[in-house]
Amino acid sequence: MRLIHVFSAPQSAYFFLIGQLDFMISKDVEVTVIMPLDKEFNQKFKVIQPNVKVININFERNISFRRDLSCLIKLIKVFKKVNPNIIHLHTPKASLLGALAARILFKKNIIYQMHGLVSAFGNNIQKGLLYWMERMTCSLSTKIYAVSESLKQFAIENKYCDKNKISVIENGTINGIDYKIQFNTSNIYQNNVELNKITDNKFIIGFVGRILEDKGIEDYLITLSKCTEEKLPIIGFVIGPDESQGKFNELLNKYNLARNTNIYVFGQQLQPENYMVHFDILLLPTKREGFGLVGAEANALEIPVVGYDIPGFRDAVLSEETGLLVDFENTDKLFEAVLRYYKNPSLKKAHGENGRKRVIKDFDSSLIWKSLHHEYKKLLNEK
Repeated sequence: MRLIHVFSAPQSAYFFLIGQLDFMISKDVEVTVIMPLDKEFNQKFKVIQPNVKVININFERNISFRRDLSCLIKLIKVFKKVNPNIIHLHTPKASLLGALAARILFKKNIIYQMHGLVSAFGNNIQKGLLYWMERMTCSLSTKIYAVSESLKQFAIENKYCDKNKISVIENGTINGIDYKIQFNTSNIYQNNVELNKITDNKFIIGFVGRILEDKGIEDYLITLSKCTEEKLPIIGFVIGPDESQGKFNELLNKYNLARNTNIYVFGQQLQPENYMVHFDILLLPTKREGFGLVGAEANALEIPVVGYDIPGFRDAVLSEETGLLVDFENTDKLFEAVLRYYKNPSLKKAHGENGRKRVIKDFDSSLIWKSLHHEYKKLLNEK
């Protein structure tokens, strides 16, 4: 079996495919990954996946007819050379161009991995264009895998695709959760002197994700501000790349939050779990999710989660069981949920323990990999 994964973001390839590709190779699958050139991530990807061939095609996020046509031609050339049995597409731009290239070459097995629907947000022009792109990708693909049941139902109800074409692998996620090694507190070094100094006798409210509006960074800061106004001994830990184009610093000033006093910002981390183990709770008021992966990862570390009750996120976090989910864009309710955990350590502990049990039961990486490999074989055996 010859398999090609296509990504328009190297970070996504790195984080989404850890472990999975080694498993596929162990099953005699020849794997190629197409992604843009990024020296840091390319090098790290090659270190952890030395048996995977990497081909760089620099997809643009914005629409550019000349550059998109160039990428399409490059994809056609790669597909001709590798001659894959299965093409597995990720991220909107790469997926549309990849599906077009595959159809031009009459490829039979074109999988679109639906991580989330960006067309659900933005202004009317953006929504319309992105909706058309998503529908076109779904139409060109022969199979669609949604990362959650909520996302699947949303896609069907909003006519992105036919219900017979879309399915969910096991209980969702793209790669499962490595609860045995990566997200296991017994395997994580927790004696970082500097971090322990910061966290001593403090209630740590963590945020993990890209720093931008969609991920709810402003609502996170509003909630932190409410906590400081109430004189709660809290500190915010923010992990993730700043993609706010300067707005994040403006928000810190707006809500009177000072770096290295009320909030610590650690940037993007290849091993965020080393910081997450210091969290008391994860507060992630994201506005859209295909599947709330970070929420499930926090649960694997026995950290309860506070966020909005939205499709995708509620697939990862069960309210009143592994976390507390509140009405969308209601920051007063977010604060109340944080306060419940602060005042009730036994509830925090119970929800954290429930979270890890659920991850072990429903989101085991090895189970996802086996099921995906089985799906690949089924596709090859279909006439």
